[in-house]
Amino acid sequence: MNKLLADADICVKCGLCLPTCPTYTKTQNENESPRGRIALIQGYESGQLSDAKAVRAHIDNCLLCRECERVCPALVPYSRLIDNFRAQFQADNKPSFALSILKKVAHNKTAQHLAQSSLKLYQGTGLQKIARLLKLPSVLRLDKMERLLPSYNAPTTFAEHYPATTACKGTVGLFVGCMGALLDHETISAAITVLTAAGFNVAIPAQQSCCGALDVHSGDTATADKLATINIQAFANDSLTAIVTIASGCGSQLQEYAQAEFADQIMDISQFLVQVAGHLPFKPLAETVCLHTPCSLKNVMRAENGALQLLQRIPELHITKLPETIVCCGSAGSYMLEHSTMAQALLADVLDAAADTQARYLLSSNIGCTLHIQAGLQERGMTMEVLHPVVLCARQLH
Repeated sequence: MNKLLADADICVKCGLCLPTCPTYTKTQNENESPRGRIALIQGYESGQLSDAKAVRAHIDNCLLCRECERVCPALVPYSRLIDNFRAQFQADNKPSFALSILKKVAHNKTAQHLAQSSLKLYQGTGLQKIARLLKLPSVLRLDKMERLLPSYNAPTTFAEHYPATTACKGTVGLFVGCMGALLDHETISAAITVLTAAGFNVAIPAQQSCCGALDVHSGDTATADKLATINIQAFANDSLTAIVTIASGCGSQLQEYAQAEFADQIMDISQFLVQVAGHLPFKPLAETVCLHTPCSLKNVMRAENGALQLLQRIPELHITKLPETIVCCGSAGSYMLEHSTMAQALLADVLDAAADTQARYLLSSNIGCTLHIQAGLQERGMTMEVLHPVVLCARQLH
């Protein structure tokens, strides 16, 4: 309680955070703003408020986009405050059926292999079309998750080491993430292609695990600490130039691990390539792309310019960024499963803006955002292809 109140008391209630907060912007409800949530925590922890359920509802509605931290003049550690408050109630948390499945898959490689086989069966036999026709995902309370499923592709087995294909500049560790390993093999392959072409050996430790973000933000610090220990040990290699990530949601969590020696090595792949890769032989591409910048990339990793600068190296490519007024797409890890109404409202703004660009591609540096936006585009009948920036770069390499 003392730690929570100490963090909360840093807030001077100036209100500069309000216009940056996605949930406040949508609801105009003070309780749905950072300032309001901090006041609720202060009221509950000091005993002035006793209705834990009502207070928790507003706290749990927070996306943790951390846009408020970016503009806060008092440097309130808002994310830490929210995570610590949620941790108090971890024993009482009852995750949805979909979230329980997601965590199981995220934490267990056997479960990931089973999920991969199930996806092949579900889509390859036509079961998905029948299930959707009969609205079975909704009946089973899995519709929020089922809509996110990408088209099945045969799984790729990745080696633990890939040598540089040009003059070697060093070795990088590649953090693939639990969802990347399961659903985004194209991005992993593209990362290997571009990094090795840039002159780096790529190490992919087989023992790496989930980053733990799902657990931290749901208050399960014990599980998050175990996962952190696994990943720190997996990448315990003094020869690594950096540990690069292909999902900013993972990267932002890894950068906040308690072990500074590990956390300081973490870099978003686009930012890494811009800073150290030098010239890459990209073929021209006379297309328009819409660039989406995930909250975690902008507000936590503070590497929002990396993807833009990397893409600018592709000749003839026209890059259109989403409006500054769009703060969050609504994905936010498991948020799109647990708070789908708000998630869909925020997604609608992204889709409207993306449609106006008439781009062929929408590029995003976080798999959660990618799956959420891709599902929204499909539901609207839009054919815009959603890719990680490094995938487009790999396609354009000579």
